Amino acid sequence: MSEKQGTIVQVMGPVVDVAFDGGALPELKEALEVELDGRREVMEVAQHVGGSVKGFVSLMNEKARELGMDEIREIRRRVDPALELETFCHGAMCVSYSGRCLLSNYMTGRDSNRGACAQPCRYQYALMEEKRPGEYFPVFEDEKGTYIMNSRDMCMIDHLDDLMDAGVDCLKIEGRAKSAYYAAIVTGAYRHVLDDVAAGRPVDPVWRDEVEHVSHRHYSTGFFYGQPGQFYEDARYIRDWQICAVVMGCTPEGLATLSLRNKFAAGDAVEVVGPDTKPFSMTAPMMTDADGLTLAEPKTPQMVFTMQLPRPVPPMSFVRHAVDLGGR
Repeated sequence: MSEKQGTIVQVMGPVVDVAFDGGALPELKEALEVELDGRREVMEVAQHVGGSVKGFVSLMNEKARELGMDEIREIRRRVDPALELETFCHGAMCVSYSGRCLLSNYMTGRDSNRGACAQPCRYQYALMEEKRPGEYFPVFEDEKGTYIMNSRDMCMIDHLDDLMDAGVDCLKIEGRAKSAYYAAIVTGAYRHVLDDVAAGRPVDPVWRDEVEHVSHRHYSTGFFYGQPGQFYEDARYIRDWQICAVVMGCTPEGLATLSLRNKFAAGDAVEVVGPDTKPFSMTAPMMTDADGLTLAEPKTPQMVFTMQLPRPVPPMSFVRHAVDLGGR
């Protein structure tokens, strides 16, 4: 492999992680599994790969968020059928060209081009003059705030049929700096909707609604059907749901042992959702603490208690309730 190609190869078992000039691909054809990241010049990569993919065991090409549906179809048409195509389908949209922003690296030392972006484009900013420390001046365009870096979130759950028709083999959900709850709910929703679409069944609206139960900015379809535009009403996140407790175990009769995450009380309206478990609503009953005493409102973080559910649920299910945490 020549130095002039500026290629850095790190071998990790059978997988090669490459930061590269696309011309290096023909030199890697030794039954290696290679993934081309979306931060590369994807159309250029497609041209390189078009006649050189044979010989790879697997070659996954991740499409950048900036590509439209027609461009993905064109890449699919031009490359070898052995090339698997992966694209983002859900999550935060970069305010820059994907992975090219230097804010995170400069401000936090976390490199956006290595998958560690701290998303400083979503911080709240004020103006401070160097000789007046502690005096913060608001930055705004109108009475509702500023929209300098007001990117929407991508959500393609309603268009999975189009992605499949375009020849996409793998969907990628952006989960950087997200909670386990976010990852579980969004991946579960896409898994069930994708299964329905692939089987030709009507999509169950219960799963479609799940992506509205996680923290997000206003959704768009990204660049798949044109410019996503900005949302000018406000810059807030939509945070309408909060985890109350996590199920540690549950008897066949529905008596659940839980660990508290946020306060709630008997009589509150809550929902329960878990692995392969459709969310269902219930009114929280009186609970029992670890000493067997009746408990109306668990208050100590991560305290263990029991609560009767209408039906058994698997471990790692969530109890959640509606609450506005988005701010104004």
